[in-house]
Amino acid sequence: MTGAQIVHVPYKGSAPAVADLLGGQVSMMFSELAPALVHIRAGKLRVLAVGSEKRNPLLPDVPALSEVLPGFAFSYWIGMVAPAGTPPVIANKLSAEIREGLRQPEVAKRLVELNLEAIASTPVEMAAFMKRESERWGNVIRRSGIKSE
Repeated sequence: MTGAQIVHVPYKGSAPAVADLLGGQVSMMFSELAPALVHIRAGKLRVLAVGSEKRNPLLPDVPALSEVLPGFAFSYWIGMVAPAGTPPVIANKLSAEIREGLRQPEVAKRLVELNLEAIASTPVEMAAFMKRESERWGNVIRRSGIKSE
């Protein structure tokens, strides 16, 4: 959307990437908040924006990218999937049990500590979400000319 040219530097996890950012080996990074938050709070890292559609409650003074670039938002997500052909009754039962687990107070508390938001959806809703994400990022890849190395 911006035409910015950014060099992708692959890392085996956020911790070494944050270490290199702190050490000046890289000048910026896109990261989930959890591994960087302690350094942000200590004043060692400066957050320019959050990638979510709205501001993050942990950083209420930091703008969301969508405030600067309308329509620009990204976040990472984790989904639970089952093998193709899993009977719907079983997929729905697993989904219901996962939703129940996410409602447990100790799980909910830990998710908040990790700055994760649980969005418990149905298998049909998750499949539709994954399809939209595949289309969205497929378009980004095609428009930008990103190539696998």
